[in-house]
Amino acid sequence: MSKKHHKHEDGLTEQEEQDLPADYEPEIETGAAESAEEEPAPQPQTPDYYEKYVRLSADFENFRKRTEREKAALLAYGKKDFVEKLLPAYEVLLRQQSKMQKETADKKLSGEMKSLLDGLNMVLGEMDKAFKAEGIQRLDCVGKPYDAQTAEAIAVIPAKPEQDGVVLEEVQMGFMMDGKILRPARVVVGKAEEEAKKEEKKQ
Repeated sequence: MSKKHHKHEDGLTEQEEQDLPADYEPEIETGAAESAEEEPAPQPQTPDYYEKYVRLSADFENFRKRTEREKAALLAYGKKDFVEKLLPAYEVLLRQQSKMQKETADKKLSGEMKSLLDGLNMVLGEMDKAFKAEGIQRLDCVGKPYDAQTAEAIAVIPAKPEQDGVVLEEVQMGFMMDGKILRPARVVVGKAEEEAKKEEKKQ
């Protein structure tokens, strides 16, 4: 009767196992283990809505600031353009006021003209308030040293030594707006006679 040869997990019968050398080690198949340890399938990435929101918010904030700057620049330009057109009429009223006030002091003004002066003072008072609110102010040049940053010298006339380089007359009034020159004054500057003669000799 033949012996039954049962196969073990390594594929060998009992008889074949007995015939193997003592230091034999069966080879272990790793295919199944490796397949079991395969990397998981990549998960689909969800859109980063927060990052997009932050980027859009920053873009909108930059757009808003740029729009505000452009709007302010347009308003400032419009205000400057309007005031420059208004200044000649304002200057005429100021000069007329000064003339009438002098005539009043000299008692050369009639009753009707005094009433007219009162009305003129009221008009100029309201204009002064509006100009002040808009940051517009008149330059004070007469009797002060000539400053080329705020005034334009259209003439130089002989003067006393103490009046050398001093503004003696204002031909056109100067104005500032928001701390910047809106319209430079046009002035006549004094020149000491001795200094004037020296310059004439140099020429």
